[in-house]
Amino acid sequence: MPPSELDLALETDLIDALSWDTKTEEALGRARSLAERSGAVGDRVGELCARIHEAALRISVEPTGAADALEALVAEALPVFEVAGDELALRIAYRALGTVANMRAQMDRMAAAYAEARAHAATAGGTTLVGYQGHGHFHGSTPLGELLAWQSEQDPREQRSYWLRTFRMAALAMLGRLDEARALLDGLREELIERGARSVLAAVEGYSIDIELLAGDPAAAAAAGQNSCRIHEELGHSSELSTVAAGLARTYCDLGRFDEAERWAAHAVQVGASDDASTQMLSRDALAIVHARRGQHAEAERLAREAVEIGEQTEALNAQADTYADLGEVLMLAGRREEAVEALENALARYEAKENVVRAGRMRERLATLRTEVG
Repeated sequence: MPPSELDLALETDLIDALSWDTKTEEALGRARSLAERSGAVGDRVGELCARIHEAALRISVEPTGAADALEALVAEALPVFEVAGDELALRIAYRALGTVANMRAQMDRMAAAYAEARAHAATAGGTTLVGYQGHGHFHGSTPLGELLAWQSEQDPREQRSYWLRTFRMAALAMLGRLDEARALLDGLREELIERGARSVLAAVEGYSIDIELLAGDPAAAAAAGQNSCRIHEELGHSSELSTVAAGLARTYCDLGRFDEAERWAAHAVQVGASDDASTQMLSRDALAIVHARRGQHAEAERLAREAVEIGEQTEALNAQADTYADLGEVLMLAGRREEAVEALENALARYEAKENVVRAGRMRERLATLRTEVG
């Protein structure tokens, strides 16, 4: 095309495609180029869209402060897009707000932002957004039964997407349908390896950590987490790496390998952003258990309560429940059983609200034992 002609839809598709490959820097360069070319021809909408693309990409590779910068940019751009009545630009803006919400673990807001983005149906351009909306529903307050019902209402082609199958397998595992979850996981792995879809494989391996933990196999969970971290590191995806590394650290606590847990938690904090709520929660959970097992109860409680406080600012029910469960563990190890009961009751309420059948069942058993000890 002549330099003076710009196809925002085509450029958006190309930037998205590059970002999912090993070419994040190329995607950033393409976004910067689009901003310059749009500015040169006086296309304010195109220039703002390109800057939003670039800012969203930076969350993955340079996460610290990137969410705030992206949110401010969208606030500047939305009035311009609304006046122009540009559906694709509005779709790009609301998609970016979903990205910001994800960093803050505001999962219900994430789902709502992507639903709004989908409502601005562009005739061309823009990656399908159902998977991102599903991400918000899966991690947010939507009960798992409602999540599966929502998925069944989507276009059959969307139901075959990697993302909806990933959330389905994880939901089935939480509901106790582990054989179905494993069958989906095995099929996804085989397909992704065959297609060379390494970025998606890294994400699926990250989700399989929880599936293996629900199945009572922390060693398999650690192996999956190691594989996920290796791929994310090779791709330069710092934001994704930090969250998986923090989850891997917590897994090593279950294996009693506390030195490795501490090392992975430190790595998560090092590569992650201070405003990445999931990373900050998970890393504190892991470190709290490490310190508690070493008899450092004051530091363990401080970290566990910080994790709870961060979780309460999110809309991630399972993550909130996990922070309360770990606080209960820390308090039990400190001999403060009555306070531990209260923490575990808070965890149970959230697992039940999410319909996480497996973890709710385990929590009831722990509470029954603890209440007997408390008398």
